[in-house]
Amino acid sequence: MLVMKLTNKPMNIFSLSKKVCAGTALALACATNAQTFSYNNGDLLVGFRLTAGGNNDLVVRAGSAASFTNQTPGTTITIANLSGTLLKHAFGTTNDLAWSAFGCFDVTYPDAAQQNTLFMTRARTDNNIQSSPWLRYIASAQGTTRAKVDGAGYGGNYIGASLPAAVNTNQPNYLIEAEALNVSPTFSYNSLLGVSGNWGGFGITEQTTSSTFTTDGSPVRADLYWIVPGGTVVSHPPSTYLGYFQLSTSGALTFTAASIGSVTTPVITGITRVGTLSTVNFTTGSSGTYTLRATSTLTTPKASWTVLGSVSGNNSVQSLTETTTTTPRFYMISAQ
Repeated sequence: MLVMKLTNKPMNIFSLSKKVCAGTALALACATNAQTFSYNNGDLLVGFRLTAGGNNDLVVRAGSAASFTNQTPGTTITIANLSGTLLKHAFGTTNDLAWSAFGCFDVTYPDAAQQNTLFMTRARTDNNIQSSPWLRYIASAQGTTRAKVDGAGYGGNYIGASLPAAVNTNQPNYLIEAEALNVSPTFSYNSLLGVSGNWGGFGITEQTTSSTFTTDGSPVRADLYWIVPGGTVVSHPPSTYLGYFQLSTSGALTFTAASIGSVTTPVITGITRVGTLSTVNFTTGSSGTYTLRATSTLTTPKASWTVLGSVSGNNSVQSLTETTTTTPRFYMISAQ
């Protein structure tokens, strides 16, 4: 996997007066509402909407996307701009929400190799198992998605500038917007993502909460990937895993950093059984923890499969074993 390290090069900053406030009316709005929502290319945003029947979206700034590429593995960051109070103000509940984190570098980014880079989450189906990485495409192909991501950010600028600044509604770091807005330049998060959650070919990116999210006590996680353009027209290498976001039932959002590029989705390469001893062989990345789980019935939820043991990744094929007389037996490897 090609892993590129970002340096502390200055990002291209778009001033509201130059990039967003085109036209007399909007320029005046920006001048009078200096504390309204503000987006610059290179920001990482988190968007929320109801899974069905909603009228509003909530867009929150999580910080500079580049800052998520250089965190110490295991570090947990609280996204301070989001709270349960804000979610409930936008939707009345934290149940039945769909959400994703997204960001990009446009064609003015100083490092040419990073132009049309995307930062996107992918939902987990099991809290303990990393999702499959997004694939990397050539810059022109990723540019289509990059334009939609930027559209959601700059659309928020336009929408925020047309509304009065207000706590819990419209501040530099968050905005509640009418999701039906879909005419340039006032694009809402919902209008650009679409009903199917499709960011221009990158499939469904949103994680969802259940109808009983606030009472079941279980958080949900979505993995963040750093998608630098790469590969060829027909070859698409995997993107870099940065870590995962976790939304708690209280509405708190955190990010836990991974070892960049070293924790990879494991592949079981073989299973052998001699007597009562089963040996499971699987691939690992250069670090991270790889855990063997087993069950006797596939109807058992993955989170409830028995944990048999773990090893640290060393970038090679490793093995874990189980001694049992139980048949049939099903195995899986999770990575964290």
